[in-house]
Amino acid sequence: HNAHMFYIKTKSLEERTSLIEYLKDNGVMAVFHYVPLHTSPFGMKYTTFIGEDLYTTKDSERLVRFPMFYGLSIKEVETICKQVAKFYD
Repeated sequence: HNAHMFYIKTKSLEERTSLIEYLKDNGVMAVFHYVPLHTSPFGMKYTTFIGEDLYTTKDSERLVRFPMFYGLSIKEVETICKQVAKFYD
Protein backbone atom coordinates (compact mmCIF):
# COMPACT_ATOMS: atom_id res chain seq x y z
CA HIS A 1 0.00 0.00 0.00
CA ASN A 2 1.07 3.60 -0.33
CA ALA A 3 0.44 4.61 3.27
CA HIS A 4 3.44 5.34 5.43
CA MET A 5 1.89 6.11 8.79
CA PHE A 6 -1.19 5.81 10.96
CA TYR A 7 -1.83 8.51 13.52
CA ILE A 8 -4.36 10.19 15.78
CA LYS A 9 -4.49 13.64 17.30
CA THR A 10 -4.95 13.88 21.03
CA LYS A 11 -6.59 16.79 22.86
CA SER A 12 -3.31 18.22 24.16
CA LEU A 13 0.43 17.80 24.49
CA GLU A 14 -0.11 16.42 27.99
CA GLU A 15 -2.54 13.78 26.73
CA ARG A 16 -0.16 12.82 23.93
CA THR A 17 2.71 12.45 26.39
CA SER A 18 0.58 10.32 28.71
CA LEU A 19 -0.68 8.13 25.87
CA ILE A 20 2.81 7.48 24.50
CA GLU A 21 4.08 6.60 27.98
CA TYR A 22 1.08 4.34 28.67
CA LEU A 23 1.54 2.50 25.38
CA LYS A 24 5.28 2.11 25.98
CA ASP A 25 4.57 0.63 29.42
CA ASN A 26 2.21 -1.82 27.72
CA GLY A 27 4.49 -2.97 24.92
CA VAL A 28 3.40 -0.63 22.13
CA MET A 29 5.91 1.72 20.55
CA ALA A 30 4.16 4.93 19.57
CA VAL A 31 6.04 8.10 18.69
CA PHE A 32 5.76 11.66 17.48
CA HIS A 33 8.16 13.34 15.12
CA TYR A 34 6.65 16.26 13.29
CA VAL A 35 8.19 19.53 14.36
CA PRO A 36 6.96 22.65 12.58
CA LEU A 37 9.59 23.87 10.14
CA HIS A 38 9.70 27.33 11.68
CA THR A 39 10.68 25.86 15.09
CA SER A 40 13.17 23.31 13.77
CA PRO A 41 16.90 24.08 13.94
CA PHE A 42 17.03 24.27 10.12
CA GLY A 43 13.97 26.49 9.92
CA MET A 44 15.20 28.87 12.58
CA LYS A 45 18.59 29.16 10.88
CA TYR A 46 17.59 29.40 7.22
CA THR A 47 14.02 30.68 7.07
CA THR A 48 11.92 33.53 8.35
CA PHE A 49 8.47 32.84 9.75
CA ILE A 50 5.94 35.38 8.59
CA GLY A 51 2.39 35.39 9.83
CA GLU A 52 0.58 33.83 12.72
CA ASP A 53 0.96 30.20 13.84
CA LEU A 54 -2.68 29.42 14.49
CA TYR A 55 -2.60 25.65 13.94
CA THR A 56 0.79 24.15 13.06
CA THR A 57 2.46 24.01 16.46
CA LYS A 58 -0.72 23.04 18.29
CA ASP A 59 -1.44 20.21 15.85
CA SER A 60 2.15 18.96 15.84
CA GLU A 61 2.04 18.70 19.64
CA ARG A 62 -1.06 16.49 19.51
CA LEU A 63 -0.02 13.96 16.86
CA VAL A 64 0.75 10.36 17.87
CA ARG A 65 2.05 7.86 15.32
CA PHE A 66 1.28 4.18 15.76
CA PRO A 67 3.30 1.22 14.52
CA MET A 68 2.72 0.58 10.84
CA PHE A 69 4.91 -1.65 8.74
CA TYR A 70 4.62 -4.47 6.24
CA GLY A 71 5.03 -7.30 8.76
CA LEU A 72 2.54 -5.97 11.31
CA SER A 73 0.20 -8.83 12.17
CA ILE A 74 -3.54 -8.64 12.78
CA LYS A 75 -2.89 -9.73 16.37
CA GLU A 76 -0.48 -6.82 16.84
CA VAL A 77 -3.01 -4.39 15.36
CA GLU A 78 -5.64 -5.71 17.78
CA THR A 79 -3.21 -5.27 20.70
CA ILE A 80 -2.51 -1.67 19.70
CA CYS A 81 -6.23 -0.91 19.38
CA LYS A 82 -7.03 -2.52 22.74
CA GLN A 83 -4.30 -0.57 24.52
CA VAL A 84 -5.46 2.74 23.01
CA ALA A 85 -9.04 1.94 24.02
CA LYS A 86 -7.91 1.08 27.57
CA PHE A 87 -6.08 4.39 27.84
CA TYR A 88 -9.24 6.28 26.93
CA ASP A 89 -11.60 4.24 29.14
